[in-house]
Amino acid sequence: MMQRIGMAVLCLLLGACGAVAPKYTPSAENQLALRNGDLVHANVGTIGAGSEAINKVTLRGGNFSTPSASFNAYLHDAIQTELSQAGLLDPASHDVIGGTMTHNAFDGSGFSIGTADLAADFWVDRDGQRIYHSQKTTHYEWKSSFAGMTAIPAAAQGYMEAVQKLVHELLADPDFQKALHK
Repeated sequence: MMQRIGMAVLCLLLGACGAVAPKYTPSAENQLALRNGDLVHANVGTIGAGSEAINKVTLRGGNFSTPSASFNAYLHDAIQTELSQAGLLDPASHDVIGGTMTHNAFDGSGFSIGTADLAADFWVDRDGQRIYHSQKTTHYEWKSSFAGMTAIPAAAQGYMEAVQKLVHELLADPDFQKALHK
């Protein structure tokens, strides 16, 4: 009996349980970039994974996943959500945003700080012609804790915020804005 209680306490403190990032929500910063850009409607094509490692992420010894099928799908859904919220998503558009997630380093094991380093190659194709291509990176930190019951939800939220920052690097890029300007 005491051994079970000890294991339960250890799991709570260290967080050796699985976790899921929250459903992506648009950021005010990204919405401003889209709404102030006077942009055409666009579609989101494939966001691929640069390697298998992109989708193998752990959090304090447990699995970490997203509500999407994969981490690159989560990035796809993030861009789609931002465009939709701004009224700029059009599945029939000839302007298609695509990309490849090239880096997905996530560390929620810190006792005081968690970090995420993300990178992706993004492009925009218009009628099959590439009109924009750029690599974007972001580094994001959040407050963490020794206690798993505090650190794990903070890490999940921190991951979503890191994705928001990566998406912002794309949406606020003057060359991206120029490529999709009306």
